[in-house]
Amino acid sequence: MSVDKTKAILSEYREKRPAYEEFTLTCEDLIRRLLRGANIRVHSVTARTKDIERLAEKISRPDKNYEKIIDITDLSGVRVITYFEDDVDKIGTLIEQEFKVFPDKSIDKRKVLDPDRFGYLSLQNVCVLSDERLVLSEYSAFQGYICEIQVRTILQHAWAEIEHDLGYKAVQGIPRSVRRRFSRLAGLLELGDDEFMKIRDELETYAVSVKREIPIAPATVLIDRVSLMAFVEQDPDAQELDQALVDYAKAKLEDITPNYANARVEELQYVGLNTIEQVKSVVKHKADTVVKVFKGRVRADSGGSFRRGIGLFYLFLVLIAEQGDLNATVKALNDRQIGLTRTNVNFAKRLIALVNNTK
Repeated sequence: MSVDKTKAILSEYREKRPAYEEFTLTCEDLIRRLLRGANIRVHSVTARTKDIERLAEKISRPDKNYEKIIDITDLSGVRVITYFEDDVDKIGTLIEQEFKVFPDKSIDKRKVLDPDRFGYLSLQNVCVLSDERLVLSEYSAFQGYICEIQVRTILQHAWAEIEHDLGYKAVQGIPRSVRRRFSRLAGLLELGDDEFMKIRDELETYAVSVKREIPIAPATVLIDRVSLMAFVEQDPDAQELDQALVDYAKAKLEDITPNYANARVEELQYVGLNTIEQVKSVVKHKADTVVKVFKGRVRADSGGSFRRGIGLFYLFLVLIAEQGDLNATVKALNDRQIGLTRTNVNFAKRLIALVNNTK
């Protein structure tokens, strides 16, 4: 590439770079909104506008020959990192629907890479804003601006980052002694992507089936995050207990979250409850005690909010205190990191007293 062409491209890019930066941010924001609208959850969306120094290095390579700035397709770039392999295809379809993609300049490395070769897999679409968007005032200034949108999974991204850090992107540059290791690792990452999708699908199937099993065969349903969330959302006794607590406190009852459910699972397992049937039975027989202990610890009309499953937390407190063993109760509080270690002796004494007063 001639010196004059290089200088002309760099000079034009220095002048236009602020506009490219605005275009990059516009594409990033648009992709984020499209993902939300399609209900596709991703790990991250990042964007970058090429530095002038990086552009100078790129166009100075002997194998590059650019006539004008529009020939360079990666001045603006957006990268989407997904959790699952099939989301790469979903996002690829979304990009094709919402942008004008140049097939001859785009590449799906998942399809072109030979099976016996290694390298990071990703979908790279080179595109411009669609004609429908360019007629809108907020997009009209970006006529002719090109964006490279790269989509890959988090495992594919990990491979690419490590490969880049090691400095070996071409097979010819890698010592023969380690090529086999690279290939084996690439295969493992592909298997990992496939297994993560299967695990996700199995969990989704389980979440549906467990809702059917709880009412008809609770003894066969082990407690875990999914089954416990289903239990507090559909069991009448659990719902009634939660409602009694929030009514007393004049509080708002919010949906249970996965993290909140995990904590309740660990507490129930701590006291030896392992099936939904066991939890259901204890909730039914201890509900009055749970309400009285709650009233002994929470001020009436205190307001605020509680999550569904709050009754299970107070059930745990009841179960560890009703044996009347101060040391065991303190240990349970400390083990579950409830309260403060320095004050948990007094906490345990109050719990035991409250439980005894309800008998």
